[in-house]
Amino acid sequence: MTGSQAGLRSPAPAGRVFSEPLHRIRAVHIEVETILQSLAALHDDTPCAGCTRVCCREVMCRESVDSDFLRFVLGTRIGAYHVENGWLEPGAGCRLCHGRPLVCYEFFCEAFESPGWMQLRQLSRALKTLYANAFAGQHMLVVDDIGRITAHRLNVIQERLEALRDAADAALRQALSEKPNAEPAGLASANVRRGQAVTPDRPPFGGRRQHD
Repeated sequence: MTGSQAGLRSPAPAGRVFSEPLHRIRAVHIEVETILQSLAALHDDTPCAGCTRVCCREVMCRESVDSDFLRFVLGTRIGAYHVENGWLEPGAGCRLCHGRPLVCYEFFCEAFESPGWMQLRQLSRALKTLYANAFAGQHMLVVDDIGRITAHRLNVIQERLEALRDAADAALRQALSEKPNAEPAGLASANVRRGQAVTPDRPPFGGRRQHD
């Protein structure tokens, strides 16, 4: 994914117009996803790399096309969804660099219970939590029409999302500073702002390196 692609507005289906606050939330959400994937890729003990039990199932991937918000985040990529495999490509992993179901960032497998994964798990939980009560008591991922969310609520969500992005970015800078062969933190942060995952020696968490 190029930097220009990360900043592009998600095209609205015929007859739908999304507000500017929603477009801003989409852009920051993609930044957060990129940082979380970069943090995961920096771990030397990524359990998924050698795991023989694949957690990804089409039923889990389906949330990305069922959720109005995640469809908005996905944009034109939604057309590449596979009805049998979802976003999973056998032998390569997840084909998505943004718009993944939030369960993909929960690291619920017992293999992630080591202290080294605690910070990333906390950041991931915060991403899910900040979208709670988006409209009529519903989580943003289950709101049927995100265009009905009030401007005030969208502003609250955006502020929380930006705060999470900054916290995750600080964690990424710290992690990179502790990796002697990793990119300088400043360069990594700039890459994240352009929507590029920082992957010094392995693809983004859950799949191969993305270029689209």
